[in-house]
Amino acid sequence: MNKEEMLKNLLEKWVSRIVDRESLEKKLNSWKVLRVKFWIDPTWATLHIWHAVPVLKLRAFQELWHQIVLIIWDSTAQVGDTSDKDAERPMLQRAETLKNAEDFINQISKILDISKVEVHYNSEWMDSTSFNMVGEIAKNFSVAELLDRDNFSKRYKAGIRISLQEFLYPLMQGWDSVKVKADIEIGGNDQYFNLLAGRPIQEAFWQIKQDIMTFNLIEGTDGRKMSKTYKNFIAMNEKPNEMFVKIMEINDDLIIKYFTHCTTLSLDEIKIFEDRLNSSENPRNIKLDLALEIVKLYHSEEDSKNAKLYFEKVLSEWIIPDEKDIEVVILPNSSYPIITLLKESKLFSTSWEARNAVEWGWVKINNEVINDIKYEVQLDLSKKILIQVGKKKFKNILKW
Repeated sequence: MNKEEMLKNLLEKWVSRIVDRESLEKKLNSWKVLRVKFWIDPTWATLHIWHAVPVLKLRAFQELWHQIVLIIWDSTAQVGDTSDKDAERPMLQRAETLKNAEDFINQISKILDISKVEVHYNSEWMDSTSFNMVGEIAKNFSVAELLDRDNFSKRYKAGIRISLQEFLYPLMQGWDSVKVKADIEIGGNDQYFNLLAGRPIQEAFWQIKQDIMTFNLIEGTDGRKMSKTYKNFIAMNEKPNEMFVKIMEINDDLIIKYFTHCTTLSLDEIKIFEDRLNSSENPRNIKLDLALEIVKLYHSEEDSKNAKLYFEKVLSEWIIPDEKDIEVVILPNSSYPIITLLKESKLFSTSWEARNAVEWGWVKINNEVINDIKYEVQLDLSKKILIQVGKKKFKNILKW
């Protein structure tokens, strides 16, 4: 791929909007090494493949020799972002954010050459920022501008409390841009307001305003926004077989969106799959290719091919997987009602889902169909209990 094609993919693939595109194109064509800012909010230890969308874009910048500047929000995370929340978020302890950050870096190292990434913890400057400086930063915004933010506006109209601390969040994000002298900042569409905040703050401190690039959210395995809340996500550290199966569960109308947002293929390469889909080829065949691409991105090509074999063997031939491919769950008690066991083993997130699965005959214990919601499962110290849900989900259960 030549530089022109790389720039086209950089500016268009996965991208929802750019502010300001003309400025960014000039910077990219100037041969200047750009400082590309991205932050990690270490509230959670697990990243899913939508979180990888901006990281894949960082990889594209890195391949063009630009400098990736990664900021760990060990300070900002203690305030908590409510960009997509309906209420205040609890503050985290610093030690917890640092542990999560370490896990995050390990996961994104599968995509980025982390040895070439400039990493900062924003406590480096936040802990020494004076109250007077906070005032200098804050005067670049009005209360009306902050309340105009969609999330705040809804809560204000509904009479739901908004703390002053939450107003500081976009200001902190903008201050980060000043401290690292960012040329461009990237993030999800839900961060649009916070990303914009860096521009007036940089201008106030005599820096060139950063350009911003945002990305669409993607749907999870159930068609809703991919979210840990909905339990419909595909984790970046998911085992190859589990990742492959989950990708095969997505709706057919998401195939091209996943190719576009979750793989490193170029737009021209993705067009080939789109043409195949439009030619009435069985979507399952194209989804298999999609799963192969995504799994090998986080594991290896061999892992990806083996995961495909696993999928076809287990799901097509209705064969129970090898013992090594079934996750073992260790639980403390000797006896569990079937509904509770299904939830404790993470096969279902709600009692309602588990109850339906049992009543519809989807659940097997040691190859025997269980359709009594009052059934009690006895666990043994020396022998595993095999739970199967449908033809895709398996867990071995042991007593602690």
